[in-house]
Amino acid sequence: MLVSLVKMAEQGGVLPRWPSGYGYTGSMLGSSADIVISEAYQKGIRDFDVETAYTAMRKAALYIDIPKDGFKPRPGTPLYIKYGYCPADSMGEAVSKTIEYAWADDAVSKLAATLGKTEDSALFARRGQNYRNVWNPETQYFQLRNPETGFQQKFKPLKLTYLDPEGEYTDDYVEGSALQWRWSPFFDAPGLVLLFKDTAYFVAELNSFFEKADPTRGTVSPGSYYWHGNEPDIHAAYLFNSAGRPDLTQKWVRMILENKYGAGYDGMDGDDDAGTLSAWYVFSALGFYPVAGSDIYQLGAPLFPKAEINMGEKVLTVVAKNYAPGNLYVKNVSLNGQVLDRWWLKHAEIANGGSLVFEMSAVP
Repeated sequence: MLVSLVKMAEQGGVLPRWPSGYGYTGSMLGSSADIVISEAYQKGIRDFDVETAYTAMRKAALYIDIPKDGFKPRPGTPLYIKYGYCPADSMGEAVSKTIEYAWADDAVSKLAATLGKTEDSALFARRGQNYRNVWNPETQYFQLRNPETGFQQKFKPLKLTYLDPEGEYTDDYVEGSALQWRWSPFFDAPGLVLLFKDTAYFVAELNSFFEKADPTRGTVSPGSYYWHGNEPDIHAAYLFNSAGRPDLTQKWVRMILENKYGAGYDGMDGDDDAGTLSAWYVFSALGFYPVAGSDIYQLGAPLFPKAEINMGEKVLTVVAKNYAPGNLYVKNVSLNGQVLDRWWLKHAEIANGGSLVFEMSAVP
């Protein structure tokens, strides 16, 4: 896949977004190829032309040498660079684009650092914080913003894009409510927590987001709260780790595993979207989950007493000690015999296999 993405950049001038058999589609938003390529390289997958890939990523992010006709990888980038966010009076999907562009910038920064491009890394790291520029501290939400008028006054955070055909409240969000996009910047989870007025408020709001969600699978209307069937918020349960409440990550991940998947025709909450929901299940059932665009995994709780993962020629064994259906909480985690004092892993720590052991408990 990485070779194909780079080949498209060579032949078409820019990296694709949602490519298909006939070439560029330009479907959806953001700059997801940047995130995929950066993460892969950071994790040691390097049998592709990374310099050609990086050049294409950099050109798109800085909006230089972009083809005049055809697909534009980051529409509105000149304004995004000028203001530090996508102004809503000049483009649609402005809030979602700002967050997505910042996520891609963060991934470009990490790849630049890995390649030794220190100046670029610093530049894109700063731009990776642009998602903060559409955060309204008064409402505690990401909202549309304009250079002249500031933040939007008319605001209904529970309004779904699907139920707002005129886009009066939701034109600046994509496939979801403002509440669902409130939890989107997973790439900087500690920074997201700090945007809220305090950590306790963050935890209470995020917990309510899950408590009020529809617990059934594949409903006609997903509702405005947690919706597992689409990407803007599917990582949200793992945000509790960054707020010091890994027990709530473990609780809500288990709820999703047990309630949002099944073996019938309605076995998923929404479109699998290139295997996204399937991958979510596999990772979460193993007990860890990747932060896209980085080499970090957030820890959850395994669903099975034992699993083995082929890491090339090595094997990573994941064990749940004291396993029982009701023991969904994690007392401690050890990697290769060393108890961890954190709720995350780096890919390099498991790339050569080893033993990851979760000691389970019935209570947090």
